[in-house]
Amino acid sequence: MAIQDQSDYIGDLIVGAERVLTDEGRSDLAAQVEHLFTTKNPGDADVIGMVEFERNLALAREEDAKNVLKDPHSQRIEVEDAMAVTLQKNHIDLPDNFYTVANDFHPKFRLQK
Repeated sequence: MAIQDQSDYIGDLIVGAERVLTDEGRSDLAAQVEHLFTTKNPGDADVIGMVEFERNLALAREEDAKNVLKDPHSQRIEVEDAMAVTLQKNHIDLPDNFYTVANDFHPKFRLQK
């Protein structure tokens, strides 16, 4: 997926997490998601949530690669899983319908080689 599409997809996951939490009557947790993805620590270039998400995604990809080496048919770890882990580590539990928030996402950009 092109970098801009990746950014848009992650943005959809963040907004989707806020939406499903608000729909569940947990606007307090939705506000925590917004805070996590809009707040920077002093001296950091990126917001706290993205730093944590990118680390969790890298760890997930590493684990995914190990799993595929052991069993090529193993279930892959999804980007949504890394986002859910990031939020859980920040005491934000998502309802199961979070995993459907990006179902209608369609990449817009051609992947550059």
